[in-house]
Amino acid sequence: MPAPGNGPSTRRTPNSNGGMRIGLDGDILGRRRTGDESYLVGLMRGLATVDRENDYVVYVRDVERVRPMFADGHAFDFQAVTPRSIWLRFAYGLPAALRREPVDLLHVQYFVPPRTRAPVVVTAHDISFAVHPEYFTRRDRLLLGRLVPWSLRRADQIITDAEFTRDEMTRVYGLDPGRIAVIPLAADPRYRPLDRERCRATVADRHGTHDGFLLYVGTLQPRKNVAALVEAYAEFRRRTRMPHKLVITGRPKYQFAPVFEAIARSGFERDIVFTGWVDDADIPMYYNAADAFVFTTLYEGFGLPVVEAMACGTPVICSNNSCMPETAGSAAVLVNPRDVNSIAEAMVRVMTDSTERDRLREAGLRRSAELSWERTARQTLTVYRDVMARRNGR
Repeated sequence: MPAPGNGPSTRRTPNSNGGMRIGLDGDILGRRRTGDESYLVGLMRGLATVDRENDYVVYVRDVERVRPMFADGHAFDFQAVTPRSIWLRFAYGLPAALRREPVDLLHVQYFVPPRTRAPVVVTAHDISFAVHPEYFTRRDRLLLGRLVPWSLRRADQIITDAEFTRDEMTRVYGLDPGRIAVIPLAADPRYRPLDRERCRATVADRHGTHDGFLLYVGTLQPRKNVAALVEAYAEFRRRTRMPHKLVITGRPKYQFAPVFEAIARSGFERDIVFTGWVDDADIPMYYNAADAFVFTTLYEGFGLPVVEAMACGTPVICSNNSCMPETAGSAAVLVNPRDVNSIAEAMVRVMTDSTERDRLREAGLRRSAELSWERTARQTLTVYRDVMARRNGR
């Protein structure tokens, strides 16, 4: 029977292997929250594959909605935690659940719940709110600026996705780099080369992209720099007179009006397709159908869409700033995201040179193959074991 006020749960038999009971904050699951959700889903699937020693309790909003996301659902004990408000849940719901049934170790993203007695591992993908506060609402700046630094200092160990972000945390907060483990992310196995012509035909039927298209995948918010992408696309069209459209997938998040203003003045409004939210199951099809993927972000902690596109064999153009050179390596054309001419020149180069496109496809497939969620899970398990060993004085 679920604990009073704690909602339904899915129970596993007690661990007979002497392993740890590990809590995962799964509030993000089933909520279409892009990168943070992709990280936790990938990590959990990796853990289900490589770890047969430990038990996992996952604290979620809706057990019945989340459980079908995991084919190996028996690997996890899903527990519903209320209230649904993220901040009330953080302050009261999750601490209450941890008091009722303590865990040996808790793993969260960004926020450590108050009054947590167990050792805590915190994954923080970036600290963009501190480095570029202008990209955030006042409310988010205040909340993130107060809670994330405290959580990072409270953590027994921090995980981040790139050396760039570890260096940023060390510089901004004065954290010991030895407390920060760098564990890269990976593309889900569903991101792989598919029947390209079939994918092109399906996307063309939906969006009229019969002459081909360039693709952006992500939310609409200031740091994603989508307005500059639109301006560069218009310049690419003027220079080449190629008929390719620009397909923008993802939902508006905040401060997105400049994107639609750029579309309106581009001169190619009819050739810029805004799809809105696309189901995760369909995203690999869009990558496979695209002639190139363009990701001109101003700041990232890892840039997972770049690896996803590469895993599908799609040529990639991406920014040369923040962690992007580390993530992409030599498998993408790197551009200055603040220079519309630089972005446009890369589009022209990739779209007019079939040899370059072939090189990028092959290099991207090799780069993406270096990363896997099983590898991420194994490295994360090492962090868990090290934290527990330190806590136990071993």
